[in-house]
Amino acid sequence: MKATLILNPKSGKRRAMTVRDTARSLAQELGIDLTEHVIAAAGDGTRMARAAVEAGHARVISVGGDGTLNAVAAGLVGTPVPLGIVAMGSGNGYARSLGLPMKPEAALRTALTGGPRPMDVCYLNDRLFLGTAGIGFDARVAHEFDRGAGRGMWNYARIILKEILGAKPMRVVVKAGHETREEHVLMMVFCNTREFGNGAVISPGSAPDDGTAELQLVAKPSFLPLLKAFYDVYTHRADRSRYIRTIVARDAQVHQDGLLAHLDGEPVEIGREVRFRLEPKRLLVVG
Repeated sequence: MKATLILNPKSGKRRAMTVRDTARSLAQELGIDLTEHVIAAAGDGTRMARAAVEAGHARVISVGGDGTLNAVAAGLVGTPVPLGIVAMGSGNGYARSLGLPMKPEAALRTALTGGPRPMDVCYLNDRLFLGTAGIGFDARVAHEFDRGAGRGMWNYARIILKEILGAKPMRVVVKAGHETREEHVLMMVFCNTREFGNGAVISPGSAPDDGTAELQLVAKPSFLPLLKAFYDVYTHRADRSRYIRTIVARDAQVHQDGLLAHLDGEPVEIGREVRFRLEPKRLLVVG
């Protein structure tokens, strides 16, 4: 079997490259012809994945965070080549939602030997995401995190704590099916999977292979209920929170007063008019 390993050298506080020797040893043990590529610029992950498909490789393995995973997956959507995942990012929300191993050696073995499962993929304005996307507060946090020098969970948490008290609700108008509603929200999260990452489960009922997504409209509580809301998210009880309203949908149109979004944690400027859609069973994922 031929396989391609795509590594992001900046992921995991630059730890992603440490898995190369393990990957080579495992490939030799399993009789796999392994090709390695290292991402150097935006777009490389997608281009490398497409090249692996064209070369007839049996699977492509992403070594990096959710942003790297998104880029590699973009080259595999709609193809028969499955995606293997070695999660080495700050949050690793997609891999955690799928219950994949977090230790690199176990993740590599799963990626090289596991069976593929068909997964849904989602889009905001034709931009792919696999796990979660968001507008409002979490999009602003993603942009601040991207501009900052530090990585990791604690830097992300620091930005949240710095920004949350002064964050103002944003008006959104959501049309899903025959229903249109206007809300003032702290953020709106489009969920194909359960969590943002690091155990922050925003949508406990979401699964990436059930053909539907959960659109979570999150209101801003006052201070003490805000602490309870954080507790609910980190104890997998967000679906019980009176500050979160859920719309189950496969497509929707949303007007936001802001311009920003994140896709699998990667910040983008999406514009005020946001089109969401889910495409079922379009990506094979090993796990």
